[in-house]
Amino acid sequence: MKLLLLLRAAAGTLCLVFLLLLLASGWALAAGYVPSEDEAFASVLYWRQAGGLGALLRGFHFHLSSALVVAGFAYLLLTFLADRHHERKAWWLGLTLYLIVIALCFTGFLLPMDQNAHWGTVVRLGIVETSPGIGPTVADALRGGPLLNASTLPRFYTLHASILPLVAVLLLALLLRSGTRWRPRAALYSATAPWLALALVALAASYLAAPHWPAPLELPADPTDSEYIPRPEWYFLWLFQFGKYVESAPWVRSLLLPVAGLGLLYALPLLRRRGAGFRIALAGGWCLAWSALTGLAVWQDRELPPTLMYEQAMRVQAGEQYQEHCYDCHGEDGSGDGPQTRAFDLDVPDLTQEKIWLETQVEEMRAAIRDGKGEDMPAFGRKLSPEQIDAMIDYLETQSRFETQSRTEQNRSKGNPT
Repeated sequence: MKLLLLLRAAAGTLCLVFLLLLLASGWALAAGYVPSEDEAFASVLYWRQAGGLGALLRGFHFHLSSALVVAGFAYLLLTFLADRHHERKAWWLGLTLYLIVIALCFTGFLLPMDQNAHWGTVVRLGIVETSPGIGPTVADALRGGPLLNASTLPRFYTLHASILPLVAVLLLALLLRSGTRWRPRAALYSATAPWLALALVALAASYLAAPHWPAPLELPADPTDSEYIPRPEWYFLWLFQFGKYVESAPWVRSLLLPVAGLGLLYALPLLRRRGAGFRIALAGGWCLAWSALTGLAVWQDRELPPTLMYEQAMRVQAGEQYQEHCYDCHGEDGSGDGPQTRAFDLDVPDLTQEKIWLETQVEEMRAAIRDGKGEDMPAFGRKLSPEQIDAMIDYLETQSRFETQSRTEQNRSKGNPT
């Protein structure tokens, strides 16, 4: 029992540290985020490409959210195993705060406005919509209509950045106050010093980990790409897997399971005390079911195409666009021997020559692709975005036959964006 209480105290300390760090980093990120369909992705991409504090904070914020989900679950589980869930007020406050954390993860998922954020939110709200009675109303209120639209992101952002954090802070204050007991100063110091040290270790580990595992970002959201397959966060995988077994009755997942599960959790302090064996069996059964469903989801997802981050996806997309727009003139590798070149005797430069990449500035290449050049090079400014043009230039350079310092990196070092 003492070990359980010790582990519970450690999990509670980590929950407190992680929650405060998430609130602080979230408010810092809000200073550079623009909650609009047109600029949200661009602001997140700027952090990713610029690096520095913005990229660090976003990685910090992203990974700490998962860490808080784990620590919060561990705290509630250890509270139940230690038979401390009969402290009704503390249990109910802690459980409600944990649900607010899940809601923060739910609303924050849309904010990057990349492909996974958009389509994942479409799927999640579709699940909410299958709940009989109130489901469609709640989904429409979150979306601002029957479909995702320009008002959806501001609504999610308001919930994620202001309303839910305020509720979390109030619940945290009530929870801390419910467990406060007067102690002499020396006793209070001896009781809190180990947990303060643990908090500092957690803070240092989070700071060191963030630069090495940047937060993911895919291509910008494309509402027309109905073939995209979104992937839920790891802690929602079990629910999505369970939904595959009740497809004929989706309300079982969206209504019956949440109501029954949350009802049981909130009712635990009201039930009569049971032995340690019963508590271990109940907790073990839940963990086994969660692990089995999550494992099945991961196993089945192995057949899905790999998830490409922004830079990888842009490179692949550039290759596809090259084949569509450029191959006929520039040929397979950019040497200028495409079928149209041979048929019409066009003057097409050989992009595999080293001197072209050493002597041509980034802006010259951008202008040639965007506005066209001479009589034979058409303009692609209406077909390709500035980001796609830069990706095309990088792709062409990668396809060249020589090895030298990247011309795009040279220009980046001079302050030219790519």
